Amino acid sequence: MDRDAGINSIIRAIDILELFGHHERELGVSEIARRLNLYKSTVHRIVATLEKKDILEKNRETGKYRLGLKLYKIGITARDGNELVAISMPHLKELTGRTGETSNLVVMDGSMSMYLAQEESTRMVRMFTRVGARVMPHCNGAGKVLLAYMSKERLEALIAENGLKEYTKNTIASREHLLRELEKVREKGFAVDNQEREEGVKCIAAGIKDRTGRVIAAVSISGPVDRFADNRVEELVEQVKKCAASISMELGYIGG
Repeated sequence: MDRDAGINSIIRAIDILELFGHHERELGVSEIARRLNLYKSTVHRIVATLEKKDILEKNRETGKYRLGLKLYKIGITARDGNELVAISMPHLKELTGRTGETSNLVVMDGSMSMYLAQEESTRMVRMFTRVGARVMPHCNGAGKVLLAYMSKERLEALIAENGLKEYTKNTIASREHLLRELEKVREKGFAVDNQEREEGVKCIAAGIKDRTGRVIAAVSISGPVDRFADNRVEELVEQVKKCAASISMELGYIGG
């Protein structure tokens, strides 16, 4: 195999792996070939190699493929070796301890907000989004924080690419409304998701800055709406902002 052919095979293997998501756990060779506009023989050769290395595994009943445990182990290793995660986890544990709510570390992954790390609440009734999940950023607190501090050009491109899907009656579903909301986020230094992605769930988020002052991630807490009553929100906001500031400081941010 020549060098270019080897590189193309690697690129195609990555493209195949990226097709698998939370809503599509299993895919067959024909479906993969159709989506990537590849020959079935090419796909079969690549997935067979990935299966041999335990990156993919085959469901013998359906004949379809799903992500293998080897990939999961690689992902855990990558996450644990991530400086942002390593620095943030003790602070997330403390935030959950102080508030009793699930705390999250969220970053932008392409056009979506992705849950990078989490400390789950120990309460009987608790709310959480699985680590690794990618969600539309306009309808959750952490996502709105990340949108608020990106360039206007990138923001407009994301709105055009994602659209503003309406999940609940509280979802921000117009560009003008979203821009006004993001201006408030910048003014106040935090964002609130008031049942905008899921009925009965509320979230508070604040931005994490690197040493240059750039917002690179967000920390949030989420829980049932009845535990985020108006007389408690101010306290929760301060706890979230304090957590975000502490992580930012450890990352080298020394601004105000």
